Amino acid sequence: MLMKLILCDDDFEKSLKLRRLAALAFLGVGLVGFACYFLLVPDSSLSDYAQGFYLGAAGGITAGAVILLCRVQYLLRHPQAQRRARIKETDERERTVVRSAFQMAGVVTFFSAAGALFVLLPFSVHAFWALFVVIIFYSLAFSLSYGILERRL
Repeated sequence: MLMKLILCDDDFEKSLKLRRLAALAFLGVGLVGFACYFLLVPDSSLSDYAQGFYLGAAGGITAGAVILLCRVQYLLRHPQAQRRARIKETDERERTVVRSAFQMAGVVTFFSAAGALFVLLPFSVHAFWALFVVIIFYSLAFSLSYGILERRL
């Protein structure tokens, strides 16, 4: 969904080619994760949880990239399917639903993280500060985006 929102252009075929490049970039990230898991993690003193993170994240990113790449390649090679996808993605109702979903997810994430700060502080000061920094970053990103969009729109 995020890829559709970001990489949706008036020229749908160009948008699909950009998505293909993004899928290849994600595939590269996933392969770097696998390389780190097999080359760096076995000799490290990382906990089992951290080692599992490398394998799980690399596997998930790689699988998602392969699925995205296959879908984009399919759409690029089949004009009828490309036409149906273009109609669906450029539909105003679909765009409104996607934007509203992102807004709702942002609100839920922000307030959940803010509430989690109260729970985290007694257990781990490091986790508290990590989450606090994420909330600050989110707030700054929102303010910056708002300022930019206010001038452009």
